[in-house]
Amino acid sequence: MSVVITPLRDPLAGGVMPLAEVARQEGYSHILRIAEEWSSGINRFERRGESLLGAHDQGQLIAVGGMTLEPTRPDWLRMRRFYVSRQYRGRGIGRRLAEHLLEHARSCTSVVTVHAGSDDAISFWQAMGFQPLTGESYTHTLRLT
Repeated sequence: MSVVITPLRDPLAGGVMPLAEVARQEGYSHILRIAEEWSSGINRFERRGESLLGAHDQGQLIAVGGMTLEPTRPDWLRMRRFYVSRQYRGRGIGRRLAEHLLEHARSCTSVVTVHAGSDDAISFWQAMGFQPLTGESYTHTLRLT
């Protein structure tokens, strides 16, 4: 396995639809939103600090992760649209995606948020150093040093 992580300049051309279908079959619709929001122009991951990365194995998109402005705090950033194909989980691909995005974020913000939507996601983000927070539109924050 030789996984390569690169920016997705155009997720529609970058294979996001097949990945979105795999995610949908698992009950996750948030990857399809990448394509929908890109097509409509709502979100192109191009504002200050934003980025959309894809992990490819032999040319096939196997994971995706993004960073956008935090809607409630425009001086912060938010991790979003994370998904790793089931057969690639547990191999550190999600961690590598997150680390790439966090490294990029360090030059733009001091805080990154995430909304962890499942127990697995909670465990993942907490292992990345995110701290739980209640009463907000996000579930965890990470202070960058």
